[in-house]
Amino acid sequence: MASLREKPHMTAHGIMRREEQPPLVLVPGTACDERIFKPMLDRLKYPHTITLEIDGVSSMHDAALRILSKAPERFILCGFSLGGIAAFEIVAQASERVEKLVLIDTTAKPDPIENTAVRRKAVAEAEARGMESFILDAWPKLVAPCNIYDHEIRSTIVAMANDCGVAKLAAQAEVAISRADSRPRLGAITQPTLVLAGESEAVCPIDAHREIADGISGAELVVIPKAGHFSPLENPAEISAQLKRFLAR
Repeated sequence: MASLREKPHMTAHGIMRREEQPPLVLVPGTACDERIFKPMLDRLKYPHTITLEIDGVSSMHDAALRILSKAPERFILCGFSLGGIAAFEIVAQASERVEKLVLIDTTAKPDPIENTAVRRKAVAEAEARGMESFILDAWPKLVAPCNIYDHEIRSTIVAMANDCGVAKLAAQAEVAISRADSRPRLGAITQPTLVLAGESEAVCPIDAHREIADGISGAELVVIPKAGHFSPLENPAEISAQLKRFLAR
C-alpha cells in the first residue's frame, strides 16, 4: 500500500512562517484526499497546511501513529469525517502536540457492531462494480438536497474515490471498524475546539456533533447551511469563514 501523502502549502513567497502561525494539519475522510479541503483552503489562505491521509494501516491506533510521525512537532489539527475520528485518537496519543482542534462532519461514537458487515459488503461491491458505485449508491445521504444535482461536487467526490481505489477503501473500512469510543475521552480534551456540521448531515447526525461540543469544555458547534456530509465542498465559503474566525482567536 502507498504511504501517507504529505501536501505542504506555502505562502505566496514560498516561506513557511512557522514562528507566526502553527502548521494546519488536515486529515481527509474515507475515499478522500486533499481535494476535499481545496475550496476551503483557497479561501482560507493559511500560510502552512499539510494534508495527511489515512493510508497503509488497518487500525485507528496505527493510523494516528502514522499521522503523528509525519506531522510537525506542534500543529493545529483539522479532521473531516473518518479524519475527524482519527483526530480523537491523535489527541489521545499526543495531546501536547495539538494546539487547536477542528472537527468537521464526524462523530465520537464507536462503529456499531452491525456496521462491520455493512462496511465489508460495501468494499466487496466496490470491487465488483467500481468505486463510482460506492459513492453513487449513497449519494442522497452524502450531500444536502440543494446539492444533489451539483455536477462539480459529485465529480470531485467520485474522482477522489476512483483515485483512492478498493485496496485503500478496504483498509480505511477496517480503520473505521477498529476505532475506540471517544466519548469518554472528550472531557480530557483541553484544546480550543471548533465543531462544524452540515445542516443536512445524514452520515454523522447533528446530535453526534452536539455530543462532541457538549463533552469538550469550551467547544463551539457551528451548523453549516446548504451542506450535508461533504460540507467542505458544499459550502466552502462558510467553512473557511468559520475557520478563519476560529484560527484568529
